[in-house]
Amino acid sequence: MNDLYAIIPSSVIILLIAIRKIMIPIKFNEEVFGKIHPDEVHNSAAMRMLVGAGFGSVGLMGLILGYTLESGEATEYLLYAMAAAFTFIFGTLLFSKQRGYLHEMPTPPLVVFPLLIILCLAGALI
Repeated sequence: MNDLYAIIPSSVIILLIAIRKIMIPIKFNEEVFGKIHPDEVHNSAAMRMLVGAGFGSVGLMGLILGYTLESGEATEYLLYAMAAAFTFIFGTLLFSKQRGYLHEMPTPPLVVFPLLIILCLAGALI
């Protein structure tokens, strides 16, 4: 399997999620948490934008390194690193639910992150 078939889609998907978090953080927060107290709207939007920046950095690194590294061991390691990053993000989401910070677990991350992890691992192993 050409490693770019796994690197590019996973990088683009996480980058699109990041752009959405950065461009419409208040709406994104309301979709996840419901109505937010007016005193906290701007603080939570700023935090959502920073989370989006973290997601976007993973996506940008994947895109840049995916195109600049020669196919082989280097891109295989990049896929493992991306799978580890997505696992860390997903694990943090599950941990926040377990600690009671989320009342309802949003469905999209429960689908997107496991798919990205599988895509990256499949690309690295095949």
